[in-house]
This record gives sequence, C-alpha cells and structure tokens, in this order.
Amino acid sequence: MIAALLWLLASLLVAFAIYSYFVEPRQLRLTRRTVPVPGLPAELDGLRLAHLADLHVKGEHQRFPQEMARRAVALVQELQPDLICLTGDLGQGSRHVHIATRLLQPLSSRLTFVVMGNHDHDKMMEHEFSGPPETRAGMPEWRERVTAAGFVVLHNECTTLTVRGRRVTIMGVGDPSCGWDDLDQVLPAGASPDGDLRLLLVHSPDLVDDPRTDWADLVLCGHTHGGQVRLPGVGTIWAPVWRDRRRAAGLFAVGETLCHVTRGVSAGIRARFLCWPEVCELTLRRAEPTGVPRLPRYRLFQASCE
Repeated sequence: MIAALLWLLASLLVAFAIYSYFVEPRQLRLTRRTVPVPGLPAELDGLRLAHLADLHVKGEHQRFPQEMARRAVALVQELQPDLICLTGDLGQGSRHVHIATRLLQPLSSRLTFVVMGNHDHDKMMEHEFSGPPETRAGMPEWRERVTAAGFVVLHNECTTLTVRGRRVTIMGVGDPSCGWDDLDQVLPAGASPDGDLRLLLVHSPDLVDDPRTDWADLVLCGHTHGGQVRLPGVGTIWAPVWRDRRRAAGLFAVGETLCHVTRGVSAGIRARFLCWPEVCELTLRRAEPTGVPRLPRYRLFQASCE
C-alpha cells in the first residue's frame, strides 16, 4: 500500500513537472478586461489598450521565448487596439534588445509606448552571483534601438497626445525594483500632469506605494509574471513584489488609483502552473470601480533587484 502511494506521488510530481514546464508556458491566452474609469470623457469611453510585458527574449538559439513573442505580436495585431503599452523586460538582458525589437517590429504601425524593466537594465538575481555579461547595451543604445524600431520610449518622461479629440497623457517611469524610478524628475514640486485620461506605465507594481502616483487614472505594470505558480485557494506562493502578493496579477485599486498587472508573455524561468501567459485587452469604460479589489498602500522603502 505504501509503495503504491509512493508511486502515485512520484507519478503526480512527474506529471506536474511536465505540464508546468512543457505545456502551460505555451498556452498564451487573450485576457479581456473592462476597466471602470470614473469621469472618463464620453469620447474615450470604449478606448482599447493592448497591455503586454515580460517577453524575456533570449539569444538566437533560444526558440521558445521568440515563438511566444511572435504569437503575442500576432495576437495584438488581430486586436487592432487604439494604444499599445509594453511595460518592460523586452529581453532577458539588454544585449537581446535587437532580437526583441525585430520581433516587435510589426507593432510599430500603431502607437506603442515602452518602459524599461530590470532585465533591460541587466539588473537581475543571477548577475548578483556571476556578474553581468561583457556584451551589454547601455541605456542610450537600448533606447536608440527601441526608438529606431518605431516605438516611444518613456523613461521618467511624460507625453501627451490627442485621441478621439481628447488629451491622453502617458507617463513612463523607470523600474522601481532597481531604483530607476525618478518621480521628482518628471513631477517637479509634486505637480500632477493634466489630461482627460492619464496613464502611468512602470515595470513593477510597487510604485503605487508612492502617493505621488495618485493622479493616475490607470497604472499598467508587469514584472511579476503573475507569480508563475498559483495554488488553488492559495494563489501565488511567491512573486517579486515588495510586500503584497495580491499585486501579482489582475486589476486592483490602491487609494484612488487603479492598477493592472499582466502575467506576462514569457519569463526567465519557464515553469508556470495555473498562471497562463497572457496578452491583455483593456477596454476603458466611464463607470465607478465597484467590485474592484482594494489593496493597502505600504510605507516606501528601498527594494532590491529580483
């Protein structure tokens, strides 16, 4: 009897390993969400955003992340969104930016806004032990390559455009998980940007702990990969967020600000369980955010890179 139970347990572990490594990471899903924005102008009601992050494209010989990136790009093209927001970690490291931009090139025909993630800055856990590779793309080169591909890079910067006759303000902030955020640079003296719709793009969702983000109607983030492994009734057992693992994925509110975190397209570590990779289509609607989970704001403190 004991032997049979041990064999059953071993079989389940093998099945779990095969599924979480070879099956689920390939099951790219389209997640459609309605985002209620109080006071949204009628002209912007129904505005659609494509939100994706964490492609983690690697070298030419690494086919899996490239395959996932191609599928994500094709999915976004089918959606034909009004705006595309890519919230960091285009490559597994900065040296992969040329491969990532080549794969993303079909999206350049639409307004696409990009912020950098910790991997784009070569700030990740493995480099704490082995050091970063000799071949790297510094911030100027990385930005030049992404801009040349037809995308708008926002690094502690703000831009305003006219959409459907209304002013849409988009701010991009550097990744706070590695200290690249500089709200003082982009919001001097605690000012807040004007606009009929105000979006904030940042790699890590923990920037919402800063009360200077309260002006944003919607914050878009990546970085967490949803936690990658989610257990029924428990949720993610680990995610690279400072304190609250409930920030790992989905739509929630902190204070008066809505925040959306995507599970991402890929990851540095491939395994996923009940945490499918995704491309998100967000449809903005003029409505009160009733039913949106409200999460607490925590005291700011210095975070380390993950």
